[in-house]
Amino acid sequence: MKYDAPEWATLPILERVRRSLPSEVIAPPLRRLDGVGLMCENLQVTGAYKVRAICHLLNLLKDGLGPKGLALASSGNFAVALAWAGRHYGVPVTAVMMRRSHPWKVQRVRDWGGQVVFSGDSTEERTEALHGLAQDGIHIVDHLTDPQVLVGHATLGLDLAPAQPRQVIVPASTGGLLVATSLALKQINPLVRIVGVQPKGANAMVDSLRNGELKRLDTVVTECDALTANRPGDLPWELAQQWVDDMVEVSEEAIRATVRYLAEEAKLVVEPGGAAGLAAYHSGQIPEQEGTWVVLSGGNIAPARLAEWIQ
Repeated sequence: MKYDAPEWATLPILERVRRSLPSEVIAPPLRRLDGVGLMCENLQVTGAYKVRAICHLLNLLKDGLGPKGLALASSGNFAVALAWAGRHYGVPVTAVMMRRSHPWKVQRVRDWGGQVVFSGDSTEERTEALHGLAQDGIHIVDHLTDPQVLVGHATLGLDLAPAQPRQVIVPASTGGLLVATSLALKQINPLVRIVGVQPKGANAMVDSLRNGELKRLDTVVTECDALTANRPGDLPWELAQQWVDDMVEVSEEAIRATVRYLAEEAKLVVEPGGAAGLAAYHSGQIPEQEGTWVVLSGGNIAPARLAEWIQ
């Protein structure tokens, strides 16, 4: 099967964007553990893959931004990446974060010099608060609909491609990283299998693909603070129907065990959401296959919380 990428996400465009990112945005080490490949985005400069997209966006927008800069909505990792990139490029930035965002991530945003505005805990409330900032002269980026966010995320797929994966497992919240990884890899090898993973208590994309229509969750219950979307993003949902091969759910218990396993066996600090893909694979939710790679999407877990989990 041939996959025709949208005109804004063709391989030449993705490759050009990858070359434009700052040197601090690394191609993370590709490690193997018990026969499974690990793409360690938890080792990025801000501790998660989100720095790829925000640096791409600021490369595009920085010269045209007003004095109040740029804002986006995030449960945590995108906000941290935004604050780091704002300092790197000298741009004022504001993160709209949910009231339930982990305090440790909120403080990291402030430590990098980002402003924080709190919203309600649903995707809709967060988006409404973000759009309200446009009235104050702040340029807003809506990651649920902006294709350039996916272009930045897709550089992860380019960095994974040299490993020649046959199956790639990706944690999913709104679905942006999931479809973006597929956009890159399926243009290189249409046979690569892309599988998304969500916690059982935050499975909006799983539910949507299962039913063939975008679904919204009334409640979200998970310790994966990076995977708390109560609905897929509009653009990721549109693309997921073609570009994602399967979606599975994983338990909180399996995720906790995998965070501990990665710390003990691989000496890697991985947050719960970042460990969801490997947790699903280890618990048998995804068929074993040679050439399987798992994206460890983030490592931003508070030290006290990690210490509690690995006791």
